[in-house]
Amino acid sequence: MTQIKKNKVSKRLIITLASIYAVSPFAIDSYLPALPMIANEMQVDISMLSVTVSLYIFGLAIGQLIGGPLSDKHGRLPIMILGLGIFAVASLLLTTSTHISILWFWRLMQAIGGGIAIVGVPATIRDNADGKEAAKLFALISLIMMIAPSIAPTIGNLILSLHNWQWIFYFVAAFSCLAIIMAKSFVPHQSSKQKKELAITIERRKGITFIEVFKHKQAIGYMMAQAFAFAVMMTFVTNSAMIYMGIFEVSTDTFSMLFAANIAGLIVINRLNTILLNRFEPSTLLRSFLTMQVVGGILLVVSSFLMPRNLTFTVAAFIIMISANGGVIANSNACFLKYFGKDAGTASAVLGAFQCAMGASVSAFAAFISMGYLEPVVVIMLISSSIALAAVIHSNKQARLVDEIEAKV
Repeated sequence: MTQIKKNKVSKRLIITLASIYAVSPFAIDSYLPALPMIANEMQVDISMLSVTVSLYIFGLAIGQLIGGPLSDKHGRLPIMILGLGIFAVASLLLTTSTHISILWFWRLMQAIGGGIAIVGVPATIRDNADGKEAAKLFALISLIMMIAPSIAPTIGNLILSLHNWQWIFYFVAAFSCLAIIMAKSFVPHQSSKQKKELAITIERRKGITFIEVFKHKQAIGYMMAQAFAFAVMMTFVTNSAMIYMGIFEVSTDTFSMLFAANIAGLIVINRLNTILLNRFEPSTLLRSFLTMQVVGGILLVVSSFLMPRNLTFTVAAFIIMISANGGVIANSNACFLKYFGKDAGTASAVLGAFQCAMGASVSAFAAFISMGYLEPVVVIMLISSSIALAAVIHSNKQARLVDEIEAKV
């Protein structure tokens, strides 16, 4: 089989893709400090505004399902710009919201635009890199995705200290406009020859469907792994305040430090994964980090039932479990997308949408049944990580079977 030579991915392109990918996680958390102020201004309960977090994740899923097939058909760059444009306009219109329903609508449109834009990022990486190189790039993009939401509330607080809440959305809109300029400057443009080849390809073949992505026996396990590992992280994020400040009764300052410890763990494992990729395959590292997550989950469950008031042990187990995602997301992305070439946009859309849907559903279910207790939350996290590990083991077996069959042929 002829191997397609991949282009060297420039640092400018990496920074651009990271900036585009950071737009959405930054938008999720940057306005959180303003929720009480907005609730008071609109005369609604703050819980009505908290809904916008779940609404945003839902909109991301919709946007990725729209943007993925479009990027396969029309190219990555124009669809990225379209998504960022929708995101910027919706961010500006959010500042005009005077009623909660209007704010919900523009927040959903903002998320859809963000989803359309970010789905092109992994597809662009897939277009330009394979194997270990792709996994390293995914690791770097994941690092940005982890850092952006952690610093977003601080930036939101800084803006609130200088202006009203509308300026947070002005800032986000400006950020997306900067991302558009960077995309136009550094994301590869299709040449006339490439456009002609793409048109011929579209005429000759029918693009892969969403259902066909789910039916891919080797890739489905990696998609399941990423979705359920992401659900572990979302479940922690959703319930961390209740666990630390509600159950263990720590102060807000202590909670911030404990939460930051998980972010630090994610970053450390993310960088370690990049180093290990020089020696090991992404599929091998993926299985190892998921095993680490399951071990953390077992420790967490044991701690919650046998030592329910031991904060130190609980914090350590959470850090082990959450930090593992620093090596899971990048490797699962690389392992999944290697099975899709020209259809990387559609495949990436399915992966992103399934990840968002699973993360939102599992975390919401855990919050709903927890009733202020730790045990239901950690059991659900352990089940999710176990499903992720089992899915990868299954996909690795499928890959070996295919390799053996091809070797015989």
